[in-house]
Amino acid sequence: MLGKLMKYDFKALSRYLIVIHAMLLITAALGRFLFIGRLVDNPNSLSNTGTVIMTIGIFLYVILFMTAVFGTLLMIAIHFYKNLYSDEGYLTHTLPVSRTQLLMSKTISGSVWTMIDMMLVIMSILILVVYKPLIREFVVYQDEALREMGFPVSVGYGKITLAILVLLVISAVENVVMIYMSITIGQLFSNHRVLGAIVAYFSINTIIGIVSSVAGGAYSVSAIMKAETMGDAFIYQFFVKTFVFALVLEAVTSVIFYIITQLLMQRKMNLS
Repeated sequence: MLGKLMKYDFKALSRYLIVIHAMLLITAALGRFLFIGRLVDNPNSLSNTGTVIMTIGIFLYVILFMTAVFGTLLMIAIHFYKNLYSDEGYLTHTLPVSRTQLLMSKTISGSVWTMIDMMLVIMSILILVVYKPLIREFVVYQDEALREMGFPVSVGYGKITLAILVLLVISAVENVVMIYMSITIGQLFSNHRVLGAIVAYFSINTIIGIVSSVAGGAYSVSAIMKAETMGDAFIYQFFVKTFVFALVLEAVTSVIFYIITQLLMQRKMNLS
């Protein structure tokens, strides 16, 4: 039954998100081939009319970029709320499935779409800015670039890319379960539940930001004080420890948010 729930959730989310992200990639591709590519080859190739059109194109890309990023999270939130806590929720809770399965299905589908959003947004940026001369320069100086960033050449870009992907996955899950927990907390109010969910979301974000800033700042001060004994490996070690810290923090908060959401759904479900 979980598979059927996930199929339904993916279908509901994809209905609009596929269109939004397709438009983003198409706009990036058009901007790359019609404007950016020409400017790289010949900075003076655009006429006044072309400059105006390019400005409009950039404005359109920014709008689609913001729509893709925030629209994805908004669509995930709306689907969760409508399917579980609106009038549609009465029908949903008559299905022969547990609330655990409902939450799991929406967590998986929401997290996957959040990851897709991140990857497609990054892809759109790469389409715009990456061109052959830049790639050739990167290939020639890739080892030097690693050294300048403080990484040993032996680390390689594969490990760095994998580390970033892992962090993106955990971040996607955290964002989704934070939204779900905020919406569920909002249902504890007798009135203004949507407002309560919004307040809960921003309050949780603020608390997480303060905790991560204080803990991260404390670690940074400690690491800087030890910099003399770490020598040339300081930047690399600092990056690794900061990455691990961020990964653990997001993983722990994700688990906590998920457990709280499930407990509230089991004990405090309110559709009245």
